[in-house]
Amino acid sequence: MNTPEFYRRRQKAIVFLGLMLFALILFFIQIWLFVMTLENMLAGRTAMAVPGAIASLALFATNLWMLRGVQRLMKIN
Repeated sequence: MNTPEFYRRRQKAIVFLGLMLFALILFFIQIWLFVMTLENMLAGRTAMAVPGAIASLALFATNLWMLRGVQRLMKIN
């Protein structure tokens, strides 16, 4: 028979996996945003640089927030 601790660990693993997959998606969006901004800069269109930087910082902040969540998740027994 499975103990409550088993179910708690299983739930933590699922939450951890979900957060990591979401972080991976955000990472790929950030890379895509960087490539699009760089292509525009090389083409001489600099209007996208500031909005691209702001969006990239927002994605970075979201990833840091999720990292703190994972760290809290792993500390709690």
